[in-house]
Amino acid sequence: MGDHVEQASPTLLIGVVEPDADVREFIQTLLTRAGYRCQSFVSAERFESIAATTHFDCLITDSDLPGIDGLELARRVRASGQPVPVMLLTSDNGADMERAARAAHVVRVQKKPLGVREFLCSVAQAAGG
Repeated sequence: MGDHVEQASPTLLIGVVEPDADVREFIQTLLTRAGYRCQSFVSAERFESIAATTHFDCLITDSDLPGIDGLELARRVRASGQPVPVMLLTSDNGADMERAARAAHVVRVQKKPLGVREFLCSVAQAAGG
């Protein structure tokens, strides 16, 4: 992380739903070093169980999740009483994924592999801080 990235507001809480433990840990480390509070989950169902009582300022979810996929999770978040901005992580570069993400009101589709600076800038824009 040699590039300087402006520090986030420490009050912002980012939820991360990523089934791959290494990727989940990498994202959590990036976010924590950038000054965010972060809570990570292995599945959409686990996120939903906590989100019912916890306010998240942004959700970052992988598109390919076990059970409920990332697009369905984005739709559910949008339909919830307190919708939060959703970023979708995907290795799918197709136009169909972009269209589906827009239809699910995803604020940003982030292609894998993640570029650290671009990723953190996208999070800052999505989370408003």
